[in-house]
Amino acid sequence: MNKRISVLAAALLAVGVFSATAHAKPMTEAQARTIIAPLYKNFTVPQGNVAENVKAGTTADWQSCVNDTKCRAQEESIKSFSGLAQMIPDLKLEIKEIITQGNKIVVRSEMTGTPAGEFFGVPHTGKSFKVMTIDIHTVKNGKLSYTNHLEDWAGALGQLRAK
Repeated sequence: MNKRISVLAAALLAVGVFSATAHAKPMTEAQARTIIAPLYKNFTVPQGNVAENVKAGTTADWQSCVNDTKCRAQEESIKSFSGLAQMIPDLKLEIKEIITQGNKIVVRSEMTGTPAGEFFGVPHTGKSFKVMTIDIHTVKNGKLSYTNHLEDWAGALGQLRAK
């Protein structure tokens, strides 16, 4: 008898979980923009408090990854983002497109700026760059928990070297 009750309880629980998942409302673009806003403040100067921005928008175990094996945790990302305003004092990121699916947010953006000095080995020229960036975020409990990102830095360097 107890076995039947356990099986019945498990079946009812499964139906309830699948029903709730099936009826969950998809994330809207407005919700996605709200979730990513704290982190994205760091990519337009003035940035505000970088550490507060990162911690407000990401989970404590958030990983920011450039590939499957090279990731940065929250604190390392804070250090990296903190130097952006000095390196590129007119840095600006403009979101061009947001796509949501389940707990994922894909952001296609355009980043522009004029480096204040040598930039990735390219001597200071006073030239600006404009590049596309693509980020794929995973959301957990209303915050970013994992990010894969790609910036066209090769394109930026080509623009800075152009005659």
